[in-house]
Amino acid sequence: MQKLIFKPITKLRTFKNALNLSLLLAATTFSWAQNSTKVDQTNVWLSYNGNHKLTEKFGLHTEFLLRRNEVLQNPMQTMFRFGVDYHINKDVMVTAGWAHVETAAYGDFAEHVPSKYNNYKFNEQRIWEQLQLNHKNSGRFIFDSRFRLEQRWTQSFKNFGTTLSPEYLRYDDPQEGYWKLRHRVRYRFRTQIPLTSAKMEDNTLFLAIADEIFVNVGERVAANVFDQNRLSAAFGWRFSKESNIQVGYLNQFIEKGDGISRENNHTITVGYVYNVDFTKK
Repeated sequence: MQKLIFKPITKLRTFKNALNLSLLLAATTFSWAQNSTKVDQTNVWLSYNGNHKLTEKFGLHTEFLLRRNEVLQNPMQTMFRFGVDYHINKDVMVTAGWAHVETAAYGDFAEHVPSKYNNYKFNEQRIWEQLQLNHKNSGRFIFDSRFRLEQRWTQSFKNFGTTLSPEYLRYDDPQEGYWKLRHRVRYRFRTQIPLTSAKMEDNTLFLAIADEIFVNVGERVAANVFDQNRLSAAFGWRFSKESNIQVGYLNQFIEKGDGISRENNHTITVGYVYNVDFTKK
């Protein structure tokens, strides 16, 4: 009898803790927004994501993201991300990989604030490590967590605060050289809920809700330990176990490196997931 009582109480406590964390993040974000230089912008993010099983334990992660500012008018960011998955068991997976990111000057801050990024694009090379956990389902609710570490090498430039030519300009920082190394930690909690079926199965409409917080760590942190928060909700259609499409809204709240300027990005998201299992013949 005690075991029967303990399990629902444990689930309830887990849900309350997740809810309290989300409310704390939302309250903190609102407080920051009231005491800073903040701009609101509208973006569109398009993405492809796939985890392709090579053996019972190993797989390949592939990802492409195209992000546009002012709905679809201006470039924002392009990213290719690759990784190697290792399945510890059916509920725990670790991944390590590399990403190439190209970021453009975008939005109000790039237009009105003198910046080394004005009329410019810069590269970033990124190494990342990830732990993904599938939690025990509660009725229709499917929970998972994702912890990610990132080592980010971004290009350095000369002539800070002036208009730059389209070419990449090298600047050898005495301490960092051509590439500046920064470290970041991310945590995402996600809930998926099948809407047209009792469980997640083929040809099912579902709702996905997630929150992800980004924190800068290490010696090179500027004025913003808090980097950004992403709160999202999307409707998805599961075609099969291998593929689904999701369309939704994401609020991206960013604190810039000066610790004063902040962006509140209203984002339309369209994502396609396609997984290939090469172990099946």
